[in-house]
Amino acid sequence: MCSVLINFTVFFMRKKPSRGQPASEASSGVDPKNRLNDLDSQRWLTFQKSWFVFAPGERTIGVTASFIEFFTKKIVAPDQPARIGLLQENAAFLQPLVAALGRQPILFDNFDENAPFLELDYCLFDLSEAFTVPSTYLNDIALWQARFRQIARHLKINAYATVFVRNRDDHGQLVPIAWQFARTIGQILTLKDEKIGCENDVTSPAAQTAPQEGVWCTRQNAVYCLNFRREESSPPPDLWEPRPIAKRQQQPKRASALKTPESPRSAWLIVKPPPREKGVLLHPAKFPETLVEIFLNDFSQPGDRIFDPMAGTGSTLLAALARQREAYGIELNPQFHRIARERITRYLPSLPNLLESSHWKLVCGDAAEATNYTEFPPAFDYIITSPPYWDMLRMKGAETQQKRKDAGLLQFYSDDARDLGNVTDYRSFLDNLVKIYRFVATRLAPGGYFTIIVKNVKKRGVIYPLAWDLALQLSDELQLCHEQFWCQDDQKLAPFGYRYAWVSNTFHHYCLHFRKP
Repeated sequence: MCSVLINFTVFFMRKKPSRGQPASEASSGVDPKNRLNDLDSQRWLTFQKSWFVFAPGERTIGVTASFIEFFTKKIVAPDQPARIGLLQENAAFLQPLVAALGRQPILFDNFDENAPFLELDYCLFDLSEAFTVPSTYLNDIALWQARFRQIARHLKINAYATVFVRNRDDHGQLVPIAWQFARTIGQILTLKDEKIGCENDVTSPAAQTAPQEGVWCTRQNAVYCLNFRREESSPPPDLWEPRPIAKRQQQPKRASALKTPESPRSAWLIVKPPPREKGVLLHPAKFPETLVEIFLNDFSQPGDRIFDPMAGTGSTLLAALARQREAYGIELNPQFHRIARERITRYLPSLPNLLESSHWKLVCGDAAEATNYTEFPPAFDYIITSPPYWDMLRMKGAETQQKRKDAGLLQFYSDDARDLGNVTDYRSFLDNLVKIYRFVATRLAPGGYFTIIVKNVKKRGVIYPLAWDLALQLSDELQLCHEQFWCQDDQKLAPFGYRYAWVSNTFHHYCLHFRKP
């Protein structure tokens, strides 16, 4: 234990101050108004990014330490270091780490409801190697719920708790352990957003998924870092009610037999979009063609029929046509419909008679209306799309909205009553979106894949799990495959919540992959 403690101490002594910052300031803190931690503004800002890349060994020291340092001050009262709650399962590693950081480790060994109040400033639990048996995870989570009811009692008001946990695989089907864990504990403590740990080494047993013939899957090399807070008011229970997904015993064989990748794919992708022309910039939300190309290669083959029911400025159609696929789409907004057609004719001149081709079609209309599908093939081989992220673009005071307004760009999709981005009630928005996607899925060929690129939504301090809700509701009709994360590394960080609270810059998107039975 002594040698481990020495290694931790050496690691933290080697940390460098920010460029241009005196070493004394870096070690003692530079902002006396910071109520949450002892970090300077640059280190605070860096932590706010919603994803990070790490090697397995780094998680055990550097990553874990960064969470402890962000969510606590070293000293919380005269001669009183921050008290960090730990579990017996993690004690051998975390106790010396907490001590090396100048905090006081407090081991949970009594879950009795009458146990004395521990006055914890923070809790950190690493369960990323737990829940290894998919068939029992719901029972396991129920046991953790009972433990967290007692753990929550010992947290100070406004103190945070972080849990590291993974989703799992069951023969190519996603077992959403992290989502269900978040929902279950979210009924006790308030979920204040997530960070995604992107593992760049797959030597960890938990990050290895054996390839299976005819099954698309990922290495599951992503760790959910769920950050909860104890607040005076209780979390909204209806928002976080746990709901299991339907279990499908086997995958059907597809007539066109896609070639299964020789090895599982990475669960995370860093994709930077190419420079955008003015017309494309008008669209408030878009994904890059380079991301579409990755999925086209995995979920389709030349000659396949690709469909995007919310086509925007035509990224999906452009990528599909460039890779010898047929391309079809529907776009509600006439302006974006026009821009998409112009982009196709401008950037794909090598295809003869493109506008008159029977291998692509873009309709201006509503994806929920059956009449808009009359000129399309009877079935599509692959569907990929991204929905509006609820009514977030209409949020007053949103920094992104103000920037777009200052630049003379559109702040939202449209004023059309059929536009789901204008629906103000979350449940109504979700129900309508699920209804559209279920209808769209009826046009997907058996064995075909359906990809939805989406985010969870953060609104007035409340997390609405849009990605998780979509996945769980659509899993009634479609098999939920592994998720992937599109990680953005070209966005400017903003100091949300600085000095007071954890508010992330959400730069990761869920890429939800479904397969039709």
